Amino acid sequence: MNQGTLRLAPPDGKSEMAMPRAALARRDQAILAADVVGYVRLTEAAEEETHSRLRGLRVGMINPTIVNYRGRVVKNTGDGFLAVFDSSVDAVRCTMELQNEIITAERPHAPDRRITFRMGLNVGPIIVEPEDVYGADVNIAVRLEQVAPPEGVVVSAEILEKVTPRVDLSADDLGPIRLKHLSRTVHAYSLRLPGSDQAPAAVSPRAPKPAKAPSIAVLPFRSSGADPYFGEGIIDDIILALGSIRGLLVISRTSALTYRKKPVDIHKVGQELGVRYVLTGSVRKTGDQLRITAELADTASGAIVWSDRYDGNLSELFDLQDRIATRIVWSIAPHVRELELKRALRKRPENMNAYDLVMQGVDLLYRMSFTEFSTAGAILQRAIEADRNYAMAYAYSALWYVHWIVQGWTHDLRADSLEAARLAQAAVDRDPADGFALAIQAHVTSLLLKDHKSGMVLFDRALEIAPGNAMAWTMSSGVYSYEGDSAVALERAEKGLRLSPADTQAFFYLSFLTLAHYVNGTYEEALIWGYKGMSLNPRLCANMRWLCGSLVALGRNDEARSIGQSLLQVQPRFRLSEYAQLCPLRSDMRSELLSRLRAAGLPD
Repeated sequence: MNQGTLRLAPPDGKSEMAMPRAALARRDQAILAADVVGYVRLTEAAEEETHSRLRGLRVGMINPTIVNYRGRVVKNTGDGFLAVFDSSVDAVRCTMELQNEIITAERPHAPDRRITFRMGLNVGPIIVEPEDVYGADVNIAVRLEQVAPPEGVVVSAEILEKVTPRVDLSADDLGPIRLKHLSRTVHAYSLRLPGSDQAPAAVSPRAPKPAKAPSIAVLPFRSSGADPYFGEGIIDDIILALGSIRGLLVISRTSALTYRKKPVDIHKVGQELGVRYVLTGSVRKTGDQLRITAELADTASGAIVWSDRYDGNLSELFDLQDRIATRIVWSIAPHVRELELKRALRKRPENMNAYDLVMQGVDLLYRMSFTEFSTAGAILQRAIEADRNYAMAYAYSALWYVHWIVQGWTHDLRADSLEAARLAQAAVDRDPADGFALAIQAHVTSLLLKDHKSGMVLFDRALEIAPGNAMAWTMSSGVYSYEGDSAVALERAEKGLRLSPADTQAFFYLSFLTLAHYVNGTYEEALIWGYKGMSLNPRLCANMRWLCGSLVALGRNDEARSIGQSLLQVQPRFRLSEYAQLCPLRSDMRSELLSRLRAAGLPD
């Protein structure tokens, strides 16, 4: 690129106009440059093995970690990569974690065959384009990487100054150093990795492992005979709806659109975007008819793990987009959850990170068996210990306490309620923009603390952030039921169920719909949904209580007593006097429910 001006064609294409270089937009970014040490030597000794192992590190470790710290891989350079971050703190934490994990992963190999990286970090205003970044600060990051020791990280004084108040670091001052092809010196520091006396030291394989949630990219759908922009437009709705899958990172639309005219190589997309899954599709128009196909691929294996086809009329284009986005998401969610759970369970316990532990804990939690539920609580605590900054681990731990209380297994209602509130607040503190965490806090506030007004405000915030989160909609229906506003409760419970009809925890959603119909006085409807919930999981105590109340309201007391006995099998210590302290319904409705539960044979 020359040093004069850029020549740009005006919209009419009839003449040229000069634009000063200063007009180019710049953004403050942290830049990570990384390179494999001795790559030529490694490939000469074992070319295919080196390539395969390096690719495995990129797909399974490097790219997901960068995405998890909200970074973006700008480009891979064969034996290295360049990544950018909006936050210098994220960049430093990500870089240190990458070095530690690569060192641990490569330790089993002979010293002369190990893949090791040197890394450099800098921060400053750079020119950001979809497929590359430019500027003097990018060059500094690259030159700092070149002077870093194997398995080490060298950073500029500018980046160290930004992160020192927030990250516990130990670094050796290298002073002002002269870097290749730069006229001025750069003050640099060599970071010491945690748990070691010097940068290249190894890390214990049993050290806590931060969460690495899976990620997905939705590429523009290919169009045949249809408006080419329709294929791009449909991914907007899908990306928004994918926010309802808890724990799944979704690559931005801007990054995905760079593949609008490229041949799609699943492996390459996985490497470049750092994603585990890629959703692709096509749009075919014949007359007024549209046929849309979609498929989900695992970037590691290249296997298609799900596919589907949708037909519709061009006249209902926007409605069709919305329906397809919703169907795709609730079809994908169970597949992704099952794949991630299997992936986690295949790992040795010492290799599980916080995300893996949460997946395992949630699977056990929703079985509602006392033994498995207790194990789930211990696993979720391990997830918190593995990553003290992982909001989802705290959110699910708070939800664990909610179920622990509602199932009647608590021995101290007040203490466990306060612990649930503490964990819910900790989740929101760690990620205020996590709609699921906010919804859990709202649920705890409404149900356990009985502060319904504050709960409604928190639910509104959660849904503003995550309008596609099925669980947030469902749980928010509860607080309106508690206040007797059954119309809103029904609307929200039904919307939550529509957003996630294939969820493995659908019985939990159905219990809220049963409650809403009970409060609404539509007891026959309450029975339909309550019995359906019992068929999916016969151990959810809340659902059985709403069923008992509805049956007694209909005069079917013998049937209610049968459900009451099922409740006592799961919760043998159930007493109406104790449940009166927990029941979140408005006082008049609470008294009526307690009377009906007594008629169902439940003890005082």
